[in-house]
Amino acid sequence: MNVLDQEVLDALQREEHCTTHLFEELWTGSLEPALDIAIRHNPHAEHSVQIISRIVEQCLCEFPYREFLQLHNEVKYDEQAAKLRTEGNKMVDPKVKRLYEAVKLYNESITYTKPGSTDRSLAYANRSVVCLQMHRYEECLANIRLAREANYPARLADKLDKREEQAKEELAKSNEKKKKKKKDDLKPELPLSFPGHEHMPHVANCLQLQQNEQYGRHVVTTRRLKVGDVVMLDTPFVKTLHDPLRHVRCDFCHAERPFILIPCEGCTWVMYCSAECLGKAYSQYHRYECGVMRDLWRVAGKCPMTAVRTVASAFGTFDDDPDALQAHLDELDEPQVNGFTMDWRTATPKDVYNTVHVLSTNQERRPFMQLVFMVYLAIIIHKLMLERTELGPRSRDKPSIGKLLFDLILRHVQVIRINRQFLSFYEHRPDRQRFQAKEYGTACYSLVSMFNHSCASNVRRLILRDGRCAMIVIRPIGPGEQLFDSYGLHHFSFERSHRQKGTFVMFNFECSCEACASNYPTLNQIVNQQSRAPMPMADAMELCSFEEVLETHDPKLALEVKAKLQTDLNRRARRYPAGEIMLRMFNYDFSLFVAYQYTSESYNYWEYCNP
Repeated sequence: MNVLDQEVLDALQREEHCTTHLFEELWTGSLEPALDIAIRHNPHAEHSVQIISRIVEQCLCEFPYREFLQLHNEVKYDEQAAKLRTEGNKMVDPKVKRLYEAVKLYNESITYTKPGSTDRSLAYANRSVVCLQMHRYEECLANIRLAREANYPARLADKLDKREEQAKEELAKSNEKKKKKKKDDLKPELPLSFPGHEHMPHVANCLQLQQNEQYGRHVVTTRRLKVGDVVMLDTPFVKTLHDPLRHVRCDFCHAERPFILIPCEGCTWVMYCSAECLGKAYSQYHRYECGVMRDLWRVAGKCPMTAVRTVASAFGTFDDDPDALQAHLDELDEPQVNGFTMDWRTATPKDVYNTVHVLSTNQERRPFMQLVFMVYLAIIIHKLMLERTELGPRSRDKPSIGKLLFDLILRHVQVIRINRQFLSFYEHRPDRQRFQAKEYGTACYSLVSMFNHSCASNVRRLILRDGRCAMIVIRPIGPGEQLFDSYGLHHFSFERSHRQKGTFVMFNFECSCEACASNYPTLNQIVNQQSRAPMPMADAMELCSFEEVLETHDPKLALEVKAKLQTDLNRRARRYPAGEIMLRMFNYDFSLFVAYQYTSESYNYWEYCNP
């Protein structure tokens, strides 16, 4: 195994999923020797997906990979539902009083129940108890309705009737006292700073997509941009919810609705805030992923599952007609697909899918071992989808459907790996008495993906409450200059050697940005320098005051700090990456999060719970 192969393997191992451990076992056992033989006989085999696929298939056939990965079909069973409900009941005990944890356990219990079962009705009824204790009377009544619809036992009906009567009385009282939420308490809107393109209203009309040999496709501006300018508000084509939040948020709209979630009837993994969201998810994509979600999340993780949803969405976009999808792709002139010239006002879902389908895979740039891993991962996903979804029987009748499925899986496993964005929000941590950023999902934005990387980026992504991604200028940009995003490897956080290794292994290019060329310092290095050569007292005191204000997590105060920092950063831009500028940029990022990013409602739950 050469040095590059070892680096790729190290990167895969850090992802800590069963599929990476299995790949390591296969690679060091039968896979690497078999591939070596194939390449000696055919030098082109190194770039042939067909040859690699055949060898990987052979190795998997000779290895008990299902047992290694512990793959099992989805099953709803009453014993697990009852066990989880009992665990939830323990959390409701007054001595424990972990009501929010109880709700999540009841929700997980509901995912294991069958329609119309006693276990489901009891979980809904128990959830109504928690809602009543937390003064959420409307949700209490909704759960009572759900319990009755699920055939709540007649012998217990009197308890439910009394709870309903109490909830209605309390709701009437609270409605009399309730005051409308002041506008000042709401998160402010974040509009574009300039008029949008006529054909692309969500992108500032000063942005253009250009292409050359050095940068490939890249985004430039035709006018001067200042710190704080909002130049894009992109909507994701696909998004997935991460494991820890699946009993708190709706898997379709991602709304935080833990008290009213309902289950998918086909799997134990996802929940929805309404029958409407459930129906939309099923018709748009879930019918093709339902049987594989639990195992795929467990053995492969975020990016492969998001790739599967992208593939499922592609089939749904073409009205579940694989022949129509194949015909469309056969005729698609990929180099001509341009999200910056497409008329988004009249674009169909098929047009929007085109902009995702043509995103870079970097397949031709990947180290050989990494390409083999991608093929291997696609084969495992392909096998699961054929075994557990309706595409299996259809592909047996028509093998071209199976080939189309594999081709799309391999494409989007690679596309999502280098074009995914993580969705985040703020959550209050009572144990630390502060708010903390937390990821809740993964998404793919076709227009955001057009921005190239720099370790000293001049724009940043900000995920808004509705899932849109705002691109905000964080360093002044002149007319004709390129807009650079950071792919998670900013010089604030990582030293040059780490960044360059990361961009090569994860994104398959060698970074030559200004931060790498000039070896810009990390934020920790700047802080250490300040201890030896402190900045002027006025600057230090001002930065401390900014941090104190932002720690209050007050959006209105954050906007005031943001305005001051924008003025400073625009005025002192030429001094970047001086210490006082980097520290101001750090606080500016913080101010954006507090002012505009979603904050979990769980902050309001703790007054009813023990910390």
